[in-house]
Amino acid sequence: MTTLKPAAPAAVTGLPEFAALLDGCHEEATPGALVVSRGGHTVASASRLRTGVPVPGSSGILAVTSGGPPSAGPELVAFADRLVRLHRAAVHAVLDQAVTRLGERTSEGTSLLNRQLVQGSVADVALALSETQDLLALPSLTAAGLRRAHADLVRAGRTVLKLYGAHSLTSEGPGPVLYVAELLGNTYLHLGSEWGDTGDGSS
Repeated sequence: MTTLKPAAPAAVTGLPEFAALLDGCHEEATPGALVVSRGGHTVASASRLRTGVPVPGSSGILAVTSGGPPSAGPELVAFADRLVRLHRAAVHAVLDQAVTRLGERTSEGTSLLNRQLVQGSVADVALALSETQDLLALPSLTAAGLRRAHADLVRAGRTVLKLYGAHSLTSEGPGPVLYVAELLGNTYLHLGSEWGDTGDGSS
């Protein structure tokens, strides 16, 4: 069975790397500052956001503050786009890790990667990554489009964690990275009606 291979993403190998890339997303969207969501929340690395409290599940690597005035619309849109790209990179990295692990494990004398159900799941995740890449390439991506990409990546991430196995849910596994990626999307991907965001997925 042939598996689709999406374009290679930025390296996301753990929470420290994810936090550094997240700070980079802030810097690209609003140089020298941090992006505040429409709900007044700011999430960044703990080293960048020293006044924040630890984000649950991030082992103290990410921090959050609440109550700040929301960033301007263009900054929120730019940051949301970068968050989805970072989320995609994280799912892609975990897929690569899962495929390597499955290829090294055997059952009844054959690689687990050769099992039809496993190959089907790998193909589903790879397809979601390719479709997200195509969606992000659109010249006029809407708020609803970003949320759709986020939802697709959440589903793909949960599938790939099952492929990875129980270790994915430990603090050393990739589960925490995909958890915080999902949390960030839920925090920031509400951009306001001026950006075609009705909040109900209809835009």
